[in-house]
Amino acid sequence: MLRHCVQSAKRQQGGGLRWCSSLASSSVDHNSDGRQSHHQKAAAAAHHQFTKRHFGISRHPDPLAKHGSINAVDDDDDIADSGVAARVTADDLEYGEIGEANAMSLQMKAMSSAWQDGNNDNGDDDDGSDLFDSSDFGRGGDDDGDDDMDEDPADAEFHARQQQIKEELDQRTGRLWTDEWIIPEEEWLSNKTWDDIEEWKPQLATRKSLESVKVFEGGVPTLQQLSELDLPPSLSVHPGHGSPKQYATHRKKHIKSRLKMAIQLSIHDDLQKILQMESWSDKQEAVDALFEVIEDRVREREPVLGKQPEFGAMVENGLEQVLRMVQGRMRGAASKVDDASDDAAEDSDNTDGEKAAANEDNKDDVLNVVGEETAVPVFMDVANVKNAPNSAFLTKSNDSGIPNLIYPLNVHHREGVGRMVEEWELAANKETRRIMMRDATKAIASKIVDATNCCDSSVSDSEKGAARVLVTGKRGVGKTAALAGIVASARVSGHIVVYLPDGDRLRRHGFYIEPCNHRKGLYNLPMIAQEFCEQLLTSHGDDINKMTASEETMKEFLTNDQIKKVFKKANDDEEESEVEMPLTLDKLLNVGSESSSLSSGCYLSVISTLMNQTEKPFTIVADEFNCYYDHGHYFHMDYDEDVKKAIPLNKISIFKPFMDAMGLYPTIAGNDISRDDAVDASQAMMKWGS
Repeated sequence: MLRHCVQSAKRQQGGGLRWCSSLASSSVDHNSDGRQSHHQKAAAAAHHQFTKRHFGISRHPDPLAKHGSINAVDDDDDIADSGVAARVTADDLEYGEIGEANAMSLQMKAMSSAWQDGNNDNGDDDDGSDLFDSSDFGRGGDDDGDDDMDEDPADAEFHARQQQIKEELDQRTGRLWTDEWIIPEEEWLSNKTWDDIEEWKPQLATRKSLESVKVFEGGVPTLQQLSELDLPPSLSVHPGHGSPKQYATHRKKHIKSRLKMAIQLSIHDDLQKILQMESWSDKQEAVDALFEVIEDRVREREPVLGKQPEFGAMVENGLEQVLRMVQGRMRGAASKVDDASDDAAEDSDNTDGEKAAANEDNKDDVLNVVGEETAVPVFMDVANVKNAPNSAFLTKSNDSGIPNLIYPLNVHHREGVGRMVEEWELAANKETRRIMMRDATKAIASKIVDATNCCDSSVSDSEKGAARVLVTGKRGVGKTAALAGIVASARVSGHIVVYLPDGDRLRRHGFYIEPCNHRKGLYNLPMIAQEFCEQLLTSHGDDINKMTASEETMKEFLTNDQIKKVFKKANDDEEESEVEMPLTLDKLLNVGSESSSLSSGCYLSVISTLMNQTEKPFTIVADEFNCYYDHGHYFHMDYDEDVKKAIPLNKISIFKPFMDAMGLYPTIAGNDISRDDAVDASQAMMKWGS
């Protein structure tokens, strides 16, 4: 631009000069009047086809400049009839191809006339050295300093808006606004690596993030406390899961709820004024005025819902419902005031101040149309339990940081169990292990408490019962988290819990299977039974060290020779005359964990004893329960001579007790799980527990 101004000034003062093009191969001669000849225009147009530099496009865009699309128009585009002005390029300006009425041409003429009027009195060469001495340079103004080029109102509004935004940004404070964005020299020269960065700690969390997370005060609630928590309801079923009508009903209900809330917030101040009016006509006029403005007010609060096709009718219906609700509350408040006045007449000590306070309370109840605060999710922290169970083991954590309160849940060395453990490993706060308590978790706890009466210390044996709960849901909805929360809550409540978190592994990787010689038609998994004995002894050894297994119970699962071996191993250092009869459950589990040949009988004897006692509630939690009804992975020629049919899992001794207790049998063709040899569910259930 500066080059064009200098050349234009020289042309006006020196007559027919030659324009100096920035292109090495191009030069165009102009006449004294600044016009081009016909062949000069043709040469310029030919050169313009190869080189086009759009005027006004900078390599360094202004961050405060207007945003808009750059319309690149080619030479062969026909825009004459469209009414769209062609974009002026640097080549057009250089070769004089702009019209007489073009704004840039007018500005160039005004600047040229200003320079042409000036006199060079000091005798200096006419090289444009005094070009920048004029105070009117760049403004296209006259000698009197008047600005002939008024700023466009749209540009003035845009610049004012940009200045306003800049001032607003400068006034903002807090993180990311007042922090230094300049990296000092010492930081550039330092040799810090990623490992040198400070680790995250709870003190770095913001106040907002801490307020948005609500953790149960005692760490883990009991089953009774869990069943009474105020938790948000579960979301509706996704329409892609086969229930579109159910989701549509939920969505309509949600929209009505949001509209009702927006209406209530929009008319709250107006309701206060209406309730203070005494004339019925004034109230009616105020209500009519509300109907005139309510749609615009609600649209401002809910701009997305405001695009609904029947938004106006929905808002009017919602406003009518809110006003009817307020009217009903007014009638109820009036009846309460009458009752209070009658009581006040009988009680002479009731002062006028107390009456006024009662009236104000009634008015607050009427105006409280927004309702109670919505419930928020609550987390339990299984790593920080205040009301810890009796077992010292359950108060600690393993080497991986998984709390023993949900033992044996852990990360499997090959497959892993649940993604919840993985989330704990990726969490920034390593001092907590939280599980969100949802409406489904509360429902499970409620069924257990209602059926078992397990949280009442004074409950009689006749009032003790058992609960049977089946948890279903799509993959990834949180079944593992819900069951882990129930395990933690049950153990805090004093339950003895058998937790089987990996049903898919148990039904496939039992190492080997063998027939049960004492119980025909059943099969044992010695290695899995040995693992179960060790887990139950580790988690609840302190709870069962005073419970004993009767000899009749042991004879149901062990032969006489096996019983003698169990007694011998349990009292290895004692004489036969000093052998304790009967054995405690912890000793039975200890023998089962050390001997694979006795593990199945010892484990089943302990499970049978726990299911038929009423001293402590007993709970079995089996995750991945559907895997027990899938095609089996255990084969034996005792079951099928051709070894082609898999053994059903309800015929495996360690799985049979809780599968019989649930009483679920598939009806799908080809599944061998049946009611044959199964114990009735009412008899198979424990006497006290779930």
